[in-house]
Amino acid sequence: MPTINASKYGYLVQSSTTSFIALRNATTALQVNNQPTGNKIAARFRYLTGSKGSEWQMHRSYWAFDVSAYQSGYTITDLEVKFDPTNSTTTNFPIAIIKSTAQGNANSNLVSGDWDSLDFNTLYSDNSSSNYWPDTNNVSTIELNSTAISAFSTGYLKLCVVWWFDYTGTGGLVSPTTINAYQNMTYVPRLEFTATATGYGNSVIGVASENIGSIIGVSTADIDKVIGV
Repeated sequence: MPTINASKYGYLVQSSTTSFIALRNATTALQVNNQPTGNKIAARFRYLTGSKGSEWQMHRSYWAFDVSAYQSGYTITDLEVKFDPTNSTTTNFPIAIIKSTAQGNANSNLVSGDWDSLDFNTLYSDNSSSNYWPDTNNVSTIELNSTAISAFSTGYLKLCVVWWFDYTGTGGLVSPTTINAYQNMTYVPRLEFTATATGYGNSVIGVASENIGSIIGVSTADIDKVIGV
């Protein structure tokens, strides 16, 4: 089962004193964190209010994988992303994993302008508000869907981890709250999957399916050159 580590990963922080929608639809981040280590907040929603007004804050994480080695010639199944959460996470913190358009060809650091480098219309994880960030110190996995698998054909799979109600756009909570998804960033996020070589659908004795091209196209008159007779 192949494993591919994220070649670029990090998180962005943004806040607003105007509204949740202004925060969600902002175009730049206030803080940029690339290849962090230690325990950090991968995803967050915070709403504070007081005599000086209100503030909304969120974290979004971006993980980019170079999957070009499996871009063609393979059928990809059982795709999962592995990461190391911590038990400092808020219980039942719902997350969505969606398409990211940041980090170039999985080779560029995040910049402030990547706050909106994501696609809320392309969901890469289970479509459910009960898809919780694990509240545990153990390495964990989240299954990715067929849409994520289809991104292999581009050579790059780039993920953005967000609070579920950031994904849906319905996060304007009326009561002050702070909820966090913590992650041990020293453990680099990684993909695990099954890659089955494509090729001729029937077995040929002694020939791997990925090498069938060496036989296809040989005329019957020349078959002795293949079987050695």
